[in-house]
Amino acid sequence: MDTKNIEELINLLKENDLTELEYEKDDEHIRIKRANSESYAQPVSVNPQHSNPSHHIMAPKEVVTSSNTINAPTIGVFYTAKSPQDPPYVKPGDHIKQGDVVGVIEAMKVFTNVVADRDGIVEKVLVNNEEGVEYDQPLIQIK
Repeated sequence: MDTKNIEELINLLKENDLTELEYEKDDEHIRIKRANSESYAQPVSVNPQHSNPSHHIMAPKEVVTSSNTINAPTIGVFYTAKSPQDPPYVKPGDHIKQGDVVGVIEAMKVFTNVVADRDGIVEKVLVNNEEGVEYDQPLIQIK
């Protein structure tokens, strides 16, 4: 199942105000549960080649009221860099342009670039490296 199909299932969940949706066909099985509205953090399994114990400290969640955010294009695990040895794609104070890659989301071994949809300056990175994210969750706050 590709990420587009997963996004369609998420939209179906939202449009019908469901809290959980389960899909099974042949050897594919997926269950999607709506996250608690107070927090996006949920336990997820991560790619071991990206694991680094120093990255498992979770930052407190913040409520973002600004519409100046770059949001997750899909669900999965958010990575701030190509690998643990590489510098992050962006950090606070960086100038970004529309089309710049600001992170990567991995879902079912498929990697999706998170791309800036406008120019701006990175104000905050709102999620931690290797943190599970939901569809349309704010990831980067820009000004």
